[in-house]
Amino acid sequence: MADTVYYESCYAVVMSAVTVRVDEKTRKELDEVAAELGESASEVIRKAIHLAWFAAMQDRMRRESAEIAADPAEREEAERIREWARYLAS
Repeated sequence: MADTVYYESCYAVVMSAVTVRVDEKTRKELDEVAAELGESASEVIRKAIHLAWFAAMQDRMRRESAEIAADPAEREEAERIREWARYLAS
């Protein structure tokens, strides 16, 4: 990966270059999405990675929530935390 520095306002942002191999269908879809959004292929790929990360974190939260819901001790602790949060919010 090669690092490239881009300048936004007065802040330097370091970005790594990553090579992605895609088949014809994926390249066509990438080009269509980029055209639709009026953005570069790189920006579309960055957004796709961010969305994939966000979806993975949502799945993780769902799994952890299901584990908590299935464990009486965890549910009790979660209820204490909710009560504490309500107290802080009041």
